[in-house]
Amino acid sequence: MEIKTFDLKYGRGTMTLKIPARNVLGVLETQAVPAVPDEKEAVVEAVRNPTGSPPLSELVKKGDSVVVIASDITRNVRNPVVIPTILEELRESGIPYEDITVVVATGTHRGHTRQELEFMFGREVLERVRVVDHNCRDRESLVYLGVTSRGTPVWVNRLVAEADKVIITGGIVYHSMAGFGGGRKAVCPGVSGYETIQYNHKLMLNPLDRGGGLNPCVGPGRVCDNPMAQDMAEIAAMVNPTFMVNVILNGEGKIARVVAGDYREAFEEGCREAREFFSLEVEIPADALFLSCGGFPRDIDLYQATKAVENCQGVLKDGGVIVLLAECPEGVGHADFYRIIKDFPTRRQREEELWREFSIAKGVGYMLTLTLERFRVVLVSKLDTGMVSEMGMVPAAGTSQVLEILSNMLGYDFKAYVVPAASTAVPVLVG
Repeated sequence: MEIKTFDLKYGRGTMTLKIPARNVLGVLETQAVPAVPDEKEAVVEAVRNPTGSPPLSELVKKGDSVVVIASDITRNVRNPVVIPTILEELRESGIPYEDITVVVATGTHRGHTRQELEFMFGREVLERVRVVDHNCRDRESLVYLGVTSRGTPVWVNRLVAEADKVIITGGIVYHSMAGFGGGRKAVCPGVSGYETIQYNHKLMLNPLDRGGGLNPCVGPGRVCDNPMAQDMAEIAAMVNPTFMVNVILNGEGKIARVVAGDYREAFEEGCREAREFFSLEVEIPADALFLSCGGFPRDIDLYQATKAVENCQGVLKDGGVIVLLAECPEGVGHADFYRIIKDFPTRRQREEELWREFSIAKGVGYMLTLTLERFRVVLVSKLDTGMVSEMGMVPAAGTSQVLEILSNMLGYDFKAYVVPAASTAVPVLVG
């Protein structure tokens, strides 16, 4: 019997999957997008030859206070390359380091330790400029900017709101709710107040009197008709960022493309390229999926790891099985994520709770329960097995046990896709 072997990323290491060749329907990998020859040079080139904007050097002047918004540790966006390069460009444009602040876009996530900030940016950045974690719950550190057309009250980090110039950074990748990550998401949820973030993300829901569930316009790659994404764009417009630098990473986590310039035009350009890089057309639905998030930090916790599930479930038969390899060293990621699944046993109860008091973590947990209504999920992780079972998933210690579980669920002739980077790839069923 022919055996196929896959080394799939799991945390900071790999996990080996050995599976009979007869069970492998295919390996879903995005095109082999080459990394740029020199990452720093690619950032410099984009900053000096931007889209829809003058170069950064022409947008800042001596005396300006400048805030650079940077992604937190849950995102691999090559901060150690991008942020120092932007700081150098600002310095060469006449902005001294003491007039620059890096605000870390934590959204509703926790803050960082000194060690984590050094890992994210490098020690030199911390020594040269002020680096501040955003705190969405600290009303004293926020400024009220008004209300969007959809009724979202907009509270934004005071350092961002009061800066003369704001530069947003991040990475463009498919996002299960906002269509695409990157661009305007640096502002909301990145540096927005808790109330603002929750109001905005609540737009993912379809009202109960319209049948409940998710708004049909919300999903990976959906931006134009997506009320949540449009609301984010309104919030970003209230801040009106001066400049944007976003990266698109290849399957190895290296920079394949840098887009910079006007935060709207450059983001649209990046989204077009991300579609080309990460979309996969599939003609045959599978009985099972083997999903690796792509390793740390994409599987830092279950909250983050579910992005892989949202991205890929569209090519699975109803009643099929998702095998998710996600180390989850920081657990489920948020108490609300766990609570909406465990404490509210029916869809109606969960939806009523979301409308009563929405939180992103509850919303992401709710999305997982919708998945569990259609599919079975086997989770290979470091999470407590009892907790995994309580959430309606099947815990597994490793890939050999997974194959036994799959055989019991589907028989020995199941057909599966293997997706080595499921947090970034989006397979789509066609035909």
